[in-house]
Amino acid sequence: MNRSWVLTSLPSAPEQPAFRWVVINRQERLAYVPGLALLLAWFAYTRLYFFLHPRGLTFDPSFFMYLTGKPDPTCGLTRTFAWAWRGDLGQAVHVYPLGPFLFVIAVAVVAYLGIAVIIGRRLSFHVPRRIWLPVVVVSILALVANWTAKLIWLGM
Repeated sequence: MNRSWVLTSLPSAPEQPAFRWVVINRQERLAYVPGLALLLAWFAYTRLYFFLHPRGLTFDPSFFMYLTGKPDPTCGLTRTFAWAWRGDLGQAVHVYPLGPFLFVIAVAVVAYLGIAVIIGRRLSFHVPRRIWLPVVVVSILALVANWTAKLIWLGM
């Protein structure tokens, strides 16, 4: 029996782009408003920090500091954002080494949330768990390393 066999595969689904903008409804748009408002308020506070601080209008140490006597993992983030607003990245890194990186991420998140709320589109993408897990672990380790360095630097 002499037959030729042709190897065939099932037709694949059309490839979806890795990232795409999708339209969102009014309810989803409104769900993004609190996050956007919170970040914009944070930006306003950090932008005005050097004006507010000498007048005693800034927040004192956190509840974590009151309980433990040690700075919390985000201690210095307000000042590093304030220095980033001034364009002094050297001082921003000195105060909180991850600060300028977090500042850029926060600006990107505000832009994204603004697009979602105003234009009504959000970015849709699928990131496999094998990618997310290392990103989360590295982020936590970076925060712990940053905090540990701060505790060592301050002698706490």
